[in-house]
Amino acid sequence: MNFEIEPTSRPRNPYSAFTMRRVFCVGIVVAVLLHAGFYAWGFLKRTQVVTTREDAEVIHVERLLLQPPPPPPEVKKIVKKVVRAKIIPNIVQDTVPESEPEPEPEPIVVTDAETVVEAPPEPVAPPPPPPPPPKPSKDSLMKVTKAYLIGLSKAFEKQKDYPATARRLKQEGTVRVQFTVAKDGSISGAVVAKPCPYSSLNESALAAVQAVPKFDPIPAVLGKDTWKMEIPIKYNLH
Repeated sequence: MNFEIEPTSRPRNPYSAFTMRRVFCVGIVVAVLLHAGFYAWGFLKRTQVVTTREDAEVIHVERLLLQPPPPPPEVKKIVKKVVRAKIIPNIVQDTVPESEPEPEPEPIVVTDAETVVEAPPEPVAPPPPPPPPPKPSKDSLMKVTKAYLIGLSKAFEKQKDYPATARRLKQEGTVRVQFTVAKDGSISGAVVAKPCPYSSLNESALAAVQAVPKFDPIPAVLGKDTWKMEIPIKYNLH
């Protein structure tokens, strides 16, 4: 006869249910062993042979061992591995364009031809230099010189001052003043070359020349870079 032990209700704690089942099974086994011991002891005492009925029911007691529930699975911590991406610089290689093959030079065909020798050009004679300007005549040079001197004397006359003392004393005279005229007309180095008897007139004549620092340039026709001259300055009351 088979006995199946099923729990009437499912305990809340799986470990306590397992313990109760185990104790229950152990109790059944102990009870069976006790009955068997008493039965064997009575059999040996009476020395009776007891035949076993073939149709006797054999009680098989199966020991049911309830396996404990498996422990809860371990929760493995998921560790995220940070993978740092390596930055690989984008190396741009300069692509060298394929050079096109140079065209092969065309073969030079030499043909027999008559060589023409050109005559060298006739040398061209340079033009003759222009004739030099004619030299001015003495009369023209004298006219130019006289005109320049007259103009210079007028410039001095404008700056001349008749001293009041000499005018009151009726002093008269001619003072010759010497100076140098540069090519650009500047006047320098004025001195009294031939004074008159009156010092006031000499000083007045020198001051008149010094009052004209520059005059017209020397005429080019005269061909002079500097011109040293002496001009009379007259003081007359009439």
